[in-house]
Amino acid sequence: MKNTAAVLNLRTKMAINERHRVLLVEDDRDIREALTTVLEIEGYDVTVAANGQAGLDALRVSPLPSIVLLDLMMPIKDGFQFRAEQLGDPALAHVPVVVMSADHDVERKSESLKAQNYLKKPVEIEELIKILSDLCN
Repeated sequence: MKNTAAVLNLRTKMAINERHRVLLVEDDRDIREALTTVLEIEGYDVTVAANGQAGLDALRVSPLPSIVLLDLMMPIKDGFQFRAEQLGDPALAHVPVVVMSADHDVERKSESLKAQNYLKKPVEIEELIKILSDLCN
């Protein structure tokens, strides 16, 4: 009985350590909270930032995320500035980014930022989960 509990405890710890981390950089509080809830339900560990500068700060002090979900239009530092600084830092440049925007030209803008993918707002949850699953596995 003790061994079974120890194995289950070890499996739980391993599952927690294997969870993918998402850095969500989004200035709209309602979107941030909704996406955080969905991602946590799906098993992701989520760190949030309300602007590009806070996102860069989180990227530099936290364990590196598996992926960054990046809004383009934000105060303080927008997604373009965030991405330029990220790509300029060799320790951070390899972290994949998915751009999120309501901009009609989000696909072209995401390509110019060398993002791995993009999501048009309002975000379709099924599409978000598929993209994350593809990029994290």
